[in-house]
Amino acid sequence: MLRRTLLCLGLALAAAPVAAQTPPAQGRLQPIRPQTALEQAFIAAYRSEAARPAFREQFLESNVLLVMESDARDAEPRLTDVPGGRTAMIFTSAELLNRRLGPATPRTAMNGRAALMRVRQNHVVINAGYEPMLVLDPAGIDGFLGIPASPEAAGPSQ
Repeated sequence: MLRRTLLCLGLALAAAPVAAQTPPAQGRLQPIRPQTALEQAFIAAYRSEAARPAFREQFLESNVLLVMESDARDAEPRLTDVPGGRTAMIFTSAELLNRRLGPATPRTAMNGRAALMRVRQNHVVINAGYEPMLVLDPAGIDGFLGIPASPEAAGPSQ
């Protein structure tokens, strides 16, 4: 519990420069107005524990955006130091990423499984600055990745 509290505090501190560049209303957690089926599933999972397994499966197979260091083809994910490790950011839609970090923010699109594989040794925050927002440590990421791919899954893509 303390580790998660420290991680959230670290994320809040890391978000401070972003909040300073945005209107005051964006400094607080903003509710997600779902634009995609994944975001609808995310909100359902936030409201109901029974909906969480379906969200996890859908996240792994859905297109998401991983924030990168640059637009270079071989760029690494952008990692921010937080207490207990480093964290990456994944967004469930371009609209949420653009509103939080701006349209010029380097990113790469891939399915959720591939994104989590890229950052599995670190922490990750999904939809940073929004409500709901999900923070996973490496063990939490492994929990997601332990879910078998569905037969319909096309496999990791980028």
